[in-house]
Amino acid sequence: YAFPHIPGMDCSGIVVNVGSSVERLKVGDAVYGNMGYGNAFAEYVRADESLFALKPANLSFAEAAAVPLAGETAYEALFQQGEITRDSKVFICGGPTGVGLFGIQLAKAVGAHIACTSSSRNMDTVKKLGYNATENVSEVMKPNNDDLLVIDYTKYNFGEILHHQNYDVVFDCVGGQEQWESAQQILKAGGRFITIVGDDPHSNLTVKNIVTMGAGVINRKFWSLVGQEPSYIFHILKHDYRHLDDMRVNYIETGKMKSIIDHVYDFYNLKELHEMYDRSKSGKAQGKMVAQIIKD
Repeated sequence: YAFPHIPGMDCSGIVVNVGSSVERLKVGDAVYGNMGYGNAFAEYVRADESLFALKPANLSFAEAAAVPLAGETAYEALFQQGEITRDSKVFICGGPTGVGLFGIQLAKAVGAHIACTSSSRNMDTVKKLGYNATENVSEVMKPNNDDLLVIDYTKYNFGEILHHQNYDVVFDCVGGQEQWESAQQILKAGGRFITIVGDDPHSNLTVKNIVTMGAGVINRKFWSLVGQEPSYIFHILKHDYRHLDDMRVNYIETGKMKSIIDHVYDFYNLKELHEMYDRSKSGKAQGKMVAQIIKD
């Protein structure tokens, strides 16, 4: 980013003005959306209508603001790239991540069998979803949509624990080559490995890294086409208000999906904003963090 820059991607609020070509939304509508590359940390934002949809009626503005980026990413990865259904077996690398928490709920909502990784420290975050979280593999072998197998990645390799379990999809929300290596041990023939991070979770977006990453993706796609490896998919979010609408109508307002919030910070309190950024960089947040401008 170049300065001056306004950070923040997700937001939720009330429409106060519209352009002459706006068709779906009107003044007074409560909306939520993803600004894309920033500008959300402000009292007023202006963006294309296509980035916004009506806010879920059962969520506060703070709760709604925690959904768009992470929720839409999980939605696209699982439903469009993974094409998961009721009969699918889905494994999520990074269950307690923002995207992972929504991924678990979306997969559960369609009746898929779901398992994920977490650390013991973040187990409580996963339990906030309300499922029967267990680390015992034998307890979740029988179909039960309330069960959620959680493997502590600090102790175990999920590839070894679930070797030859024929998963349809492994959704990687944390990155690292080890996720791909372990995924190959549990995916069925023709299974799909979907990542939103890639091999290096700490890499910067430079030309060199893009070329390196692109070469790696092409290599893995080639071997998946000739039948030696599962399909490797690097997913990049495609903004579509229809996904936000579908999440609202079929998942959020029906009680099948909710946002997990770590803390709501006062937008006008500079100390709290610094605390929010420090907590974000620490990696210790257990859920989404929200800067609140106006209380509901």
